Amino acid sequence: MSVQFSGWEVVDDGASFPGVELKSSQKPQNRGVYIMYHGTSIASARLIIASGFKQSTGGMLGRGVYVSRDKKKACHYPLNSSTSDRVVLELHVRVGRVKRIDQDNHPLQYTWHAHGYDTAWVPPRCGLKAVRSGLEEDCVFDPKRVKVVAIANAPNGNILKELQQLLSKKSKRHGGRGGDGAPDVCAVCKRKTQQGAPHVKQRCWECGQNICILMSKHFCPAKPRQGGDDVDTDSSRLVVRKMSLPFYGWEVTYDDDSPRVELREAQAPKDRSVYTMYHGTSVANARLIIANGFKQSTGGMLGKGVYVSRDRKKAERYPLHNNPSDRVVLELGVRVGRVKRIDKDNHPMQYTWSTQGYDTAWVPPNCGMKAVPSGLEEDCVFDPKRVKVVGIAKAPDTVLKELQQLVANSKRNPSEGSGDTVDVCSLCKRKTQQSSPHIKQACWGCGQNICSLMTKHVCRNGR
Repeated sequence: MSVQFSGWEVVDDGASFPGVELKSSQKPQNRGVYIMYHGTSIASARLIIASGFKQSTGGMLGRGVYVSRDKKKACHYPLNSSTSDRVVLELHVRVGRVKRIDQDNHPLQYTWHAHGYDTAWVPPRCGLKAVRSGLEEDCVFDPKRVKVVAIANAPNGNILKELQQLLSKKSKRHGGRGGDGAPDVCAVCKRKTQQGAPHVKQRCWECGQNICILMSKHFCPAKPRQGGDDVDTDSSRLVVRKMSLPFYGWEVTYDDDSPRVELREAQAPKDRSVYTMYHGTSVANARLIIANGFKQSTGGMLGKGVYVSRDRKKAERYPLHNNPSDRVVLELGVRVGRVKRIDKDNHPMQYTWSTQGYDTAWVPPNCGMKAVPSGLEEDCVFDPKRVKVVGIAKAPDTVLKELQQLVANSKRNPSEGSGDTVDVCSLCKRKTQQSSPHIKQACWGCGQNICSLMTKHVCRNGR
């Protein structure tokens, strides 16, 4: 089957999903909507229900709204108030992108939001001195991500009824969304809208169908297959019949088999891409690298890793103090994995990016770092296995042919230096080592023999 895609697909972390009860020790998933709690005074509860949350000016995780999935913890707040003045609000929290903060002096303890995270999560019993109770805690930067949905606890029945009534009036007044104006429903995307902010509609540029720019998905059938079973190709109309394809497998994106891409120095590398880069070294080291692969440097301006560049001119300067007759530039294929931009001196993750889940640190050109007086682009790849020599970009005439032959031999014998015999899995068609064979099993839907490292398996059982 062939379906042309001329639109988009959006992952929405809005209030379209019900809140989920999650154990305090479970890690919240990005874009989830979770049930959490907030302890406050009676007066503050009235204000929050009426006007929404406000950012705190500080705290152990910086600015934000402090909440918890542990109701018992929320019941202790406000800390120095009487139990007769404590209210626990039940919330729905759209966590967005979540950062785990699980140690004192964490490099992102106060700067997580500046690094693109929406919520900081402190797991229970992680040992932070500021959390003596050891109970789970969250800090949500944007108050609009936190919505009061119920009163979980109140000092007495009268206060409980009053707050529930305030919440009910607020919900009815704003259509249950907490916004302004009367809610309406878009005729195209079927999502609620406000009178002051109507949805923008336009015609698809391929099929002419009326679409809303807030639709989560639009598939355009502008170019049907001719003569297929799934499309009626009558000249007067276009009918796409419904297709049923149960999915019992998975789909995985690998970052090791992609074609190499030439990227200008100023362009930001994309996660999971494979780029052409360069490394300058001596003749002797070039022989060793080709034969045995790269080794991590013990240090540098970005810490441990393999230092490379997309700028060939920069690589040609290395080794800095060597004679030009002892300089070789290796052409590389680099699987960058997850990339962190380091673009200023004393960057909070300048030396710790690899411990924060990043595979490559990227220093863009002309960013002003003192350690890069040339202003030329530079990269540091933590795992040497992500860097592969694919050619000789420059070498003295006396050794050029020798090094090219060594590279050619290494391509013909990819297992050299690994101690393993390379084989190919009969199912996923990917290279495997004898010491770590691929795991095979029968699909639980159709019974077909599959490999756990296949990028995709679609089960046609029941068709």
